[in-house]
Amino acid sequence: MIALVRQASVIIAALSATTAVNGVQGPASADPKTLVYASRDGTDLLLDLYLPANPIRRPIPVIVFVHGGGWSGGTRTTGPDFKRYFAQDGFAMASIEYRLTPSITFPANVEDVRTAIRWLKANAVAHGLDGDRICLWGTSAGGHLAAVAALAPRGTFEGSGNANESSAVRCVLEAYGPTRFDVMDAQTQEERSTLQTPVVTINIFGGARGGERGGALPAPGARGEPGGRGRGAVAHDDPASPESRLLGAALQSVPDRVRAASPITYVGKNAPPYLIMHGLADNSVPHGQSVLLYEALKAAGNEVTLRLVDGLPHTFFNRTDLDEVAGPFRMDVRETSGGGAEVQRVERAGVFIVAREFFRRHLK
Repeated sequence: MIALVRQASVIIAALSATTAVNGVQGPASADPKTLVYASRDGTDLLLDLYLPANPIRRPIPVIVFVHGGGWSGGTRTTGPDFKRYFAQDGFAMASIEYRLTPSITFPANVEDVRTAIRWLKANAVAHGLDGDRICLWGTSAGGHLAAVAALAPRGTFEGSGNANESSAVRCVLEAYGPTRFDVMDAQTQEERSTLQTPVVTINIFGGARGGERGGALPAPGARGEPGGRGRGAVAHDDPASPESRLLGAALQSVPDRVRAASPITYVGKNAPPYLIMHGLADNSVPHGQSVLLYEALKAAGNEVTLRLVDGLPHTFFNRTDLDEVAGPFRMDVRETSGGGAEVQRVERAGVFIVAREFFRRHLK
């Protein structure tokens, strides 16, 4: 265990040094290519493809980003600066849009995620991409969709287009997403007394530029974000909650739909490696949701790491300069490597540094 802790510390320290040298000076990509990956009901679904200026390898591995917004808001620019993350490591970034509630209900949006993955594989050669090296990165509602898309069996939630391609991915970074809707309110109450004070503010819908500036933290439940502990937030069980709108009914009245929408339902022994991250100042989605997904993946014998981060609120990955202005952060880490014994430790690291190490390990 001591050796594992030392090894992890060396990795984080090395990556910290790389960031100190590169910062925002790493190989930057040009403006993205905006591409149509599908059309639904007469409307094109788009993705922005960011290519690194100096790829470390060709063809180029791809990270598919799935934005948050309570399944009803956000766009493919809702996130950090994709010209920086993770172009400095030689990866292409494909930030996708998907259909939003209330015009659709689950599983239409997860079908869009899988459709985008297959489109990237089918069109990999045309854009210089490595269709065999694709990882998913989802935040909040996008984390939920990424988790379901990566775990559901082949032939489920596939949508249409490029049916000869697989929707399988190499790895998943799932950040602060709901994983089991019907216990969210109970977990909210359990965590109320230990909810931490945020150490930084986040502009939830600022996109890359707004994320760099930070900005005010809106009230939980505002502008499409999942409701939760915050004053004025909508309870998850409420018929007006983002989760209920996603299911098309008050969630406690449709247990079959709740189960179908839960990534935990699809956990098996052949899941891709997962990194799950959640802030302990999150007043929108209880961090117990991430613990549930971690426990399910661990019990099935998969490679999975859980990092609970002190002081970070919901949507923290939307702020590009987060590590510089507030890091490194104390993290409670639990991890298991495919059926092995669990290792627990405490680390201090930047959240983007941890994400970089995860993608580099699985896309190298």
